[in-house]
Amino acid sequence: MKYNASYIFGAIFAVPIAMITGFISMQFFHFDMWIDMLVMIAGYFSAYLPIQTTTGNKYLKAMGITKQEYKYIRKEMKQAEPKIKHLLIQYKKVRSINDFRNVNEINKLARTIYKAVQKDPKKFFKVDSFFFSHLENTVNLLDQFLYLSRMPHKTQQDKQLLYNAQLTLEELKRTLQADLKALNSADYEQMKVEIDIAALNKSNSNNAMKENTDSSRINEANHHKYLSQKLEIPVKFNRSQHKEPIVERTHEYE
Repeated sequence: MKYNASYIFGAIFAVPIAMITGFISMQFFHFDMWIDMLVMIAGYFSAYLPIQTTTGNKYLKAMGITKQEYKYIRKEMKQAEPKIKHLLIQYKKVRSINDFRNVNEINKLARTIYKAVQKDPKKFFKVDSFFFSHLENTVNLLDQFLYLSRMPHKTQQDKQLLYNAQLTLEELKRTLQADLKALNSADYEQMKVEIDIAALNKSNSNNAMKENTDSSRINEANHHKYLSQKLEIPVKFNRSQHKEPIVERTHEYE
């Protein structure tokens, strides 16, 4: 969880401050050794506590939970961790392809939910029943089913119980799938909103493009109409009267 990083940040900044404080105490004040050690410890915690608190509160605010809620979620996650690890051991007990498929699907569902809550603790409250009952019931029943299914000399009643256990495991698997769906419901809703926004933007873009195309066609049509009208206007030519010069001819009579 990101909150744990606040402890690391606090230690990274507090250690050099403590060393500087101890060095100043030993070089300039000349206290006894045990007093210098106390000064170093005081310098460490005086730097560590505010840095860790500030950084931790920043992470909690980003996650949208309080410190009490974080501690509660962390306690439940620690209790669920060995159960998640126990599911991995079940692979060693499988004796059929069908059992392997069930163990694999249950393991993937449980680990996916656990890691999702570990990454975003606020989602814990959407699947709190998974940590309270669903996970434990699934792990216990799966463990018993795989153990008893390997036992020889099973009676008809034993086979019927194993069959009922297998049906119950299928129901629990569907329950885990429902938990995973509830866990991701907000993400799917957000994705749906993004898809609707993208479709709306595309529609607006297409409408704007269509309007631009129509406007361009109208302008082009008006331009052609203007040119055709201009060609139909008769052209008037101004005829200038040219007078031929009068040439006086003298006839010579012989």
